[in-house]
Amino acid sequence: MKKPIFSFIKTLLILLIVSSSGLISGQEFVDDPNLDQIPKWYLDQTQNMTRQPSEVITIDDYDNFYLGVDFAEGHISVNPLAPTQFFTAYNIDDSHYTMNGHDWVDSNPTWGSNMRGDPITAYDSLGNLYYENMYGSSILGCKVVKSTDNGQSWGPAVNAISGNDKNWMACDQTSGPNANNVYTVMTNSGSGNFARSTDQGQTWQNTFSPSTQSLPGMMVCVGADGDVPGGSVYVVTNSGSSFASTYTFYESNDGGLTFTYKSAQNFAGYVGRNVGGRNSVENMRTRPYPFITADNSTGPYRGRLYLVYATNDPPGDGNKPDIWSRYSDDGGTTWSIAKRVNSGFSPTLSHQWQPATWCDKETGRLYIQWMDSRDSQQNDSAMIYATYSDNGGDTYQMNRKISNEKMKINCSSCGGGGTPRYQGDYSGIVSNSDVSVPTWSDFRWGSFATFTAFFPDFGMRVYPTTKTISYRDTIWAVIPSVKLYTNEAIFSATIESPTSGTFTIDYPIGNSITSFPDSLPIVITVNQVPEGDYTISIKGEGPNGTPVHFRDATINVIPLGPPTADFSAMEPSPCLNYGVDFIDESIGATDWLWTFEGGDPATSTEQFPTGIVYSSIGSFDVSLEVTNPSGSDLITKPDYISVSPLSESPTGESVAVCKNSDIPPLMAQGENILWYTDPELTELVYTGNSFLTGDTDPGDYPYYATQNSNGCESEATTITLTIYDTPAVTFMPLDTVCLSVEPFELVAGEPSGGSYFGDGVIENFFDASLAGVGTHSLGYIYADENLCADTAYQNITVLQLDEVSLSALSSVCLDAEPTTLTGGMPEGGTYSGDGVVDNIFNPEVAGEGDHLITYTIIGENGCPSPASQNITVFELPYVNIGNDTTICGSQTITLNATIPNASAYIWAPGGQTTSSITVDSIGIGYGSQEFSVVATDNNSCSNDDIVTVTFINCTGIEDIVGLESVSLYPNPNDGTFSFRIESRGAINVDVKVFDVFGTKHFELNNVEIVGEYISKISLTDPKPGVYFISIENEEGSFIKKFLIK
Repeated sequence: MKKPIFSFIKTLLILLIVSSSGLISGQEFVDDPNLDQIPKWYLDQTQNMTRQPSEVITIDDYDNFYLGVDFAEGHISVNPLAPTQFFTAYNIDDSHYTMNGHDWVDSNPTWGSNMRGDPITAYDSLGNLYYENMYGSSILGCKVVKSTDNGQSWGPAVNAISGNDKNWMACDQTSGPNANNVYTVMTNSGSGNFARSTDQGQTWQNTFSPSTQSLPGMMVCVGADGDVPGGSVYVVTNSGSSFASTYTFYESNDGGLTFTYKSAQNFAGYVGRNVGGRNSVENMRTRPYPFITADNSTGPYRGRLYLVYATNDPPGDGNKPDIWSRYSDDGGTTWSIAKRVNSGFSPTLSHQWQPATWCDKETGRLYIQWMDSRDSQQNDSAMIYATYSDNGGDTYQMNRKISNEKMKINCSSCGGGGTPRYQGDYSGIVSNSDVSVPTWSDFRWGSFATFTAFFPDFGMRVYPTTKTISYRDTIWAVIPSVKLYTNEAIFSATIESPTSGTFTIDYPIGNSITSFPDSLPIVITVNQVPEGDYTISIKGEGPNGTPVHFRDATINVIPLGPPTADFSAMEPSPCLNYGVDFIDESIGATDWLWTFEGGDPATSTEQFPTGIVYSSIGSFDVSLEVTNPSGSDLITKPDYISVSPLSESPTGESVAVCKNSDIPPLMAQGENILWYTDPELTELVYTGNSFLTGDTDPGDYPYYATQNSNGCESEATTITLTIYDTPAVTFMPLDTVCLSVEPFELVAGEPSGGSYFGDGVIENFFDASLAGVGTHSLGYIYADENLCADTAYQNITVLQLDEVSLSALSSVCLDAEPTTLTGGMPEGGTYSGDGVVDNIFNPEVAGEGDHLITYTIIGENGCPSPASQNITVFELPYVNIGNDTTICGSQTITLNATIPNASAYIWAPGGQTTSSITVDSIGIGYGSQEFSVVATDNNSCSNDDIVTVTFINCTGIEDIVGLESVSLYPNPNDGTFSFRIESRGAINVDVKVFDVFGTKHFELNNVEIVGEYISKISLTDPKPGVYFISIENEEGSFIKKFLIK
């Protein structure tokens, strides 16, 4: 419940509204859209505003810390040496500090000048706090004051930097070479200024004046440079136009002495709509400042530079803005794709603007806060939202409300003038290693109220808030819900001291809670304390003291009399198998005996039994008997517990899709379907059967769906959305090819196993002749085991061939002489093919048949351009007129040279032209004669054959009685041959071999021949020439001639 606001605050607001209205109506106010200075008339008006004490505003168990009415544009810092010490400053010069994270006190530095606002704060690693503010009736620059005790006291103001609008500041909180340097930037006329202090704020030097700064919004931050802590100082400038910003990034690696240009980026456009040359959200002026922060932790994203800004989505005037983040791992040269920070079912249908960001130097956690209208159907009201990323800005946690009450955006009673209205241009956020603390200007009461809160955070309440105790009883510390808080919550309690007697406080189950939601009993025992009301204050805090919350309860001490029994249940109508917690509301009891009909356990002696499970449907009695030294009391409540059955769990199927496809909604069948992000069913995100989760990045996203058909929520059904990443597909560049290249297999795609497509591609082979001359786009598509596919493309160029011709080639015979090939045009090319060497064709080498002869010219583009013709090599005709032979002088022999497709024959001697001739010994006599023939076929190819015919006196064969025939083969031979003798009856002969000189080379005597005799003769080292075999006996002889080659 929200605590009442002091009446004099309301009175002050009324007076402020009245005075503001009168002042606005009585003056001319000219707004320069290129400046973000606070209106001077309003500065004068606020100089004498009364400062208000802080108080805690608790709504729905969550605290917002109200620090008073300031004038917007708050900034906040935390002491790195003391995690509960925070300092915040607001326009014009309203600052506040807390030493314990809970109680805020006003701070009052002395400036010695007319201050103009835009306060910025920063801590160094030594615990020195720096507070910067613009000064001068016409803004001259900024002054800085320093405190060593978190703003309780201040040193003198020092001029730090010159300029006329929007400043920022950062400290090096590392142990690096530039440790405790302080850096500041400021917009100047047509440029920007950067200054640094290397002596803890005593003196300042301007070292850099980028010309790219022309619009308010120059920012500075410090990050790690590889292994060098604080080795990178980053500056971003803002230029371009109000509706098309150019962010220009610079990096210094020498502590801000010199800077290097990194890149210029055009990320932001309109924020809301154009009103009078300014960006406006519901008549509140704004600007897409480039907020930067860097990771100084030792985590995996050390050194990463982050950029956070607002811009419309979809882009364009009049649409609604969203919060976007990007990161750079190379000092701002290149940037990641934009990540939408604000989540929700329809993030583009509401306004999200005025972000602030901080990266924790210990954990690397990236925090972002902003204003958000998603809770207003008309988009005319807003709340403060926040989130964080633990994976380097790749994904963000579900957004959480930070403010606990809506504010009207167009705050006409706040006093800021102009159209659009000035209501502050920025807010702030900072963190220790456990939690962040956002600060913002809140218009919920029609004023510039200053607020802070914790994030992550836990809600807290005490139960009961009033407790009557005569001896011993319990107050419960309850954490009903959390906002992304996962740490331990530690509780302690104090009671105001009585005039006599004592209170004893015990924590029977310990003093911390580690899982949420949960509660913790705090037992108070009264020992001779006077009657009356006493306040107990219960503190809940994180391990490092943050977050921290207090809740009060009243203890009414009464005399100890006989006890009165009474009780209640946290849920008297539970669902089946749910645990029921019972609350003892007895008065004066010291001992308890519970009886639970149908419950498990059935009895208990605890004061506050918890987790009594009813596993049967129906109604059940509960009894409580209480006692103390003065007596006892018994109460029974018939049918007090009414147990209902659980709804059936809904049904639904998990979904797996690829990243580059449309992400379908998750579906569950049932009634009143509820979707949760956690198995404990504490984070409800959607209601309905069809749930479009909004998840787009690869990963597994389990959701837990229940149905509530009868008031009892079912057990959850896990339905998981799995988004598979698309495979990383590459296609290496392809070489230029000539039109004449042979088809080749494409292998340049990775991972292997995919397929290629495009002009000229058939079954992963590229055919240049099919594709044709020109540049062709080829694709490689690969699908992984999840059937997720991606495609990469490369161009391949096919080069034109020159015009080349080759005249028809004449056919040749196999025995033709080698000839130089001609007929190719243009000249200068080379010939190739079977039997071709150095452009000379050799038919004998090529062999008979058809042969492809190619003529090739190498063009100016390096491509071989070919032309081809067939050349036919004819085989020679086969001419065979038989073996050399010996015949009797009285005999004739026919020599036959017939060939297929003959065109001519010529014999020698004699000149006959017939295909065969018959020869005898006439004109020759006994002896040998060579006969030859040349035969020509119809291809004009010729071949010849020669045979020797020997005419001998055959009278001898008849002289040997019984000798029929003598044959010898082969003839001619190499000295080894067979001979065959046939006879009539049995005869005996001698066999001799001699040459033409009468030399005997072989002799076999008294060979008996009976019908047939076959034998083989091998002469020793015979010389080529004519030889004779002689068959003889006493009756006669026979001689046959043969030739040894």
